[in-house]
Amino acid sequence: MADRLRAWGPAVGWAAVLFVLSALPQLGRAPTFPFSDKVAHLVLYAVLGAALAWGWSRSPRGVPHLLLMVVGALYGLSDEWHQMYVPGRVPDVADWVADVVGLVVGYGATLQVVERVNGNVEGEEAT
Repeated sequence: MADRLRAWGPAVGWAAVLFVLSALPQLGRAPTFPFSDKVAHLVLYAVLGAALAWGWSRSPRGVPHLLLMVVGALYGLSDEWHQMYVPGRVPDVADWVADVVGLVVGYGATLQVVERVNGNVEGEEAT
């Protein structure tokens, strides 16, 4: 159980952060620029993608990458659906697309780092 918590806890925790952020009627008056909300979605979901990749790399069972991408994309979709019920918030397909792009970027980048670190560790052990 502790191994599962170490593997998947960050993803579950970040999903909870995303839920709370999505429940806020307005996130404040941060400086904006064109498409700043899409950039924010991309970055926030890149963190989720990184957390899912971390879970994949630490999970004792092999979980298919595609399954994790689908779970992340469906979570983003549920986030947009949730916003229908939050005053001042509206669901947006373009936000969901930014979520999925961020998810894939964060997942892929983290997998590359994990592979590089694991490759270096394995290479050092062999010498």
